[in-house]
Amino acid sequence: MQPFQQSIPSGRRQRILVLALGACATAGLIAPGEAAAAAPAYRVRTLATGLENPRGLTIAPNGNLVLSEAGRGGTSDCILAGSGNTLCYGTTGALGLFDRSTNVYSRALANLPSMAVQSSPLFPEGTGLQDLAFNGSGQLFGVFGFGADPTLIPGAGSTLFGQTVAIDLAAGSLTPLADIAGFEAALNPDGKDLNSNPFALVVRGGDTYVTDAGGNSLVKADGANQVSLVNVFEEELVTTPPLPFPLPPKFPAQAVPTGMTIGPDGALYITQLSGFPFAPGSADVFRYDFINPVTTLAGGFSNLIDIAAGPDDSLYLLQYSDDFWGPPSGSILKLGLDGSVRRIFDDLVSPTGLAVGQDGTIYVANDGDGVNGELLALTPVPTPGPLPLLGVGVAFAQARRLRRRS
Repeated sequence: MQPFQQSIPSGRRQRILVLALGACATAGLIAPGEAAAAAPAYRVRTLATGLENPRGLTIAPNGNLVLSEAGRGGTSDCILAGSGNTLCYGTTGALGLFDRSTNVYSRALANLPSMAVQSSPLFPEGTGLQDLAFNGSGQLFGVFGFGADPTLIPGAGSTLFGQTVAIDLAAGSLTPLADIAGFEAALNPDGKDLNSNPFALVVRGGDTYVTDAGGNSLVKADGANQVSLVNVFEEELVTTPPLPFPLPPKFPAQAVPTGMTIGPDGALYITQLSGFPFAPGSADVFRYDFINPVTTLAGGFSNLIDIAAGPDDSLYLLQYSDDFWGPPSGSILKLGLDGSVRRIFDDLVSPTGLAVGQDGTIYVANDGDGVNGELLALTPVPTPGPLPLLGVGVAFAQARRLRRRS
């Protein structure tokens, strides 16, 4: 299954966005519990624009941001993708760096393999360098997506598609490591159509875990780059949403695993897009403790595309859209390990990448299905708490004294 099957027009957005803090009367009447449960406000800054199919987003050990751009493809070596669209090859992919000390975004690596739809001026459905992750020693790794029958890779312009790579920024080089797409081609673990689209990776010790959104699987590549199966995400019967064409009331949807992160408890958490017909509320968050089978932590989400662990021991979820078939309506949700969920930010447009800094700043690759992508920073805005009752009493007493004097 290919996660990006439809290009959604972006439109204009306000650049300074503040979430409502919830209904309240006066500050002195807000109960402490209600103040704690209110959604935070965020100040939104645009750090970079003109990103070409931005995908994975991570934070370097020095605090700078590292972003993958899948690129706009090119005009040679065209293939038929799993979405039914034709993607063509070019060397327009990139790895971008945002330096927080200078506030400058630059492409540290360019001319990387890329495929995208060429019949649209937005060059949507880009596939290339898909995700990035650092290991505990500060070594950067990446994974290239594909989104089609992996046996087509030899004619797709680059053998890097479907593989994990080690990235040396100083030397400007990539070293191929594990062949994730080759594993799908050889074993096809879910037994469905041959399709490989490595989507996200997490490095844990000497092992690299990769979600294959096309193969509906979670795989592990060991230190010798040998790939093994961890889990197959089975398709589920979903309620068919309103569509412009007829389908049965219930339809089998492929799972389509997407983003991953190591949670505050040390377990691996995985998001689910949920495939065609993209029924709202059909996406889950899965948990894997590296010992027992994968379990479901929470459900009822729509089109989850990424996940990040925050400094507050919560998981932050990125929804590509609340309704895949409706207007773009990306959002960020906060998920507790107890299963509690809060929506904390709306008004995103087809977002594709998420990271959370130690100071609580949320970074988002927004408008990610095309070449007008942007990198946003959402900084929490401190909100005043309720006026202490003691302070109110002192104020009234002072007012009475002033009246007496006058």
